[in-house]
Amino acid sequence: MRAITLRNSNDTWAPWILFVVTAAIYLCFPTRNYYWDGIAFAQTIEDAPQLSAFLVHPNHLIYNIVGYVSYRAVQALGLNVRAITVLQVLNGILSAISCALLFRILKQITASTYYAFTLSLLFAFSAAWWKFSTDADAYIPSILFLLLSFNLVLPNRQQRPLLVALIYSMSLCFHQIAVIVFPTLVLAFLLDWNSLPRRQRIVNALTFSGAAALITLTAYISSFYLLTGAFRPARFMRWIMSYSADESFGFHPWNNLAYTLRGHLRLFFGGRLNALEGLLNPFLAVLIVILVALLLILAFKIVRHFKNPGWQWLRALRQDPLRRTLALLCLLWISTYVIFLFLLFSAQTFYRLFYLPAIIILLGLILYSYNLVAHPKRKYRLALFVAVLAIANFLNLIFPYSHVQKYPPLALTLEMHQVWPPGTVIYFGAQNSDNSLVKYFNRGTLWKELDPTRLDVIEDELRETNARGRTVWLEASAIDRLSATPEGAEWLRRHAHEESRRSLVTKAHNMRFIQIVPSRNDD
Repeated sequence: MRAITLRNSNDTWAPWILFVVTAAIYLCFPTRNYYWDGIAFAQTIEDAPQLSAFLVHPNHLIYNIVGYVSYRAVQALGLNVRAITVLQVLNGILSAISCALLFRILKQITASTYYAFTLSLLFAFSAAWWKFSTDADAYIPSILFLLLSFNLVLPNRQQRPLLVALIYSMSLCFHQIAVIVFPTLVLAFLLDWNSLPRRQRIVNALTFSGAAALITLTAYISSFYLLTGAFRPARFMRWIMSYSADESFGFHPWNNLAYTLRGHLRLFFGGRLNALEGLLNPFLAVLIVILVALLLILAFKIVRHFKNPGWQWLRALRQDPLRRTLALLCLLWISTYVIFLFLLFSAQTFYRLFYLPAIIILLGLILYSYNLVAHPKRKYRLALFVAVLAIANFLNLIFPYSHVQKYPPLALTLEMHQVWPPGTVIYFGAQNSDNSLVKYFNRGTLWKELDPTRLDVIEDELRETNARGRTVWLEASAIDRLSATPEGAEWLRRHAHEESRRSLVTKAHNMRFIQIVPSRNDD
């Protein structure tokens, strides 16, 4: 059996090409269908007067800090760019680095530039990864540091438990859910990669575990102390275990199974078949023709050259100690996440990004073993499949969502930007992802929380604001709070300017705005 090597000097150019190509594609088509977390992060970064504990988030400890430093650096260069754009560019670059690093790992495992390139592109252009590579969120940097950690525990690497602990702690500080990879990394230290004595491997595993725990806890405790001015263990535990109100929990086995299966499909393929409606142009038409042609060629090659591979590849994999153990690590990596998400977050496809690299690496191991025993003549079916996946995801997901009109909440938000001049007052009843989006893209507006028990105060503020030539509006959550009581509903009836009403109400969004004016009936 061919041994895994770490030196592939003939392919030093390949990771750079992969980096440049993927980064260029990511940066050319930034999404306008923002995930709500990214808007919240960008707002926090822009609101922060300086680098401080204000930026700390318990689930993504250092993401806002890194984003803030990047945002201020861009501003220092004289570029008038919003924080959301800086975060998107940062994600695109880090994602391209992740793809190049995965290529190096795959080249070591498969000893094939073809497999390494095609599988890296499969990873790069899978739907969920591609979408978040063009968005603003903490997943991409966290997964990059996971890949760096895994790369350092591969065979023939000198075991460096302290270095791996430091890099893995960075992943944890970008996103807490990276903690689930911990057993995989511990097992990697315990394995006999380099014929180290058993006692030394145990020491290395314990050193890694202790150092990772110490570094991460120190970062969290220090941040909590800076944020609160004290350290109370019970409050600290509530803080690190906090989660967004938008997160959904629940264990319903059949539903969770359906979500799990759907999540793996959406991990690779996304979007809608009618997403291009209203956007068609000659370039897209050519791409559609190419996609159909590639699908037909792929189908022909699959049918024409179909051969039952049997289980000889599995026997070959089991007989290769290094690759067999790598497969075991990948299976542990995948299974721990699948079980965790099945029990708690089965509907959240984006969390599956954290074990997407393990799926790709495991696929590389399988392909290598099959190629070793079957010696097939290359039919380029994998390359065709990756091309089909990339073009389909581009047409159904990436290109449409790079346009405002394909994300109605943002379209309405920008419409309101034309209606609300600076100084416009908007009352809201509760913070949510919809009004966070509107607030972020309407700088210069003043948002105030509505207190429906103090309508007389609002009445006075309304008259004063109108006297200064500014308008006052209610957002959906404020409208709902007023409508919940007879007194509030009557007040709303007397003050609402019905002709100003704007709305977007769907299963996913409740966006309504109405201007209020001083009452003409002061009874």
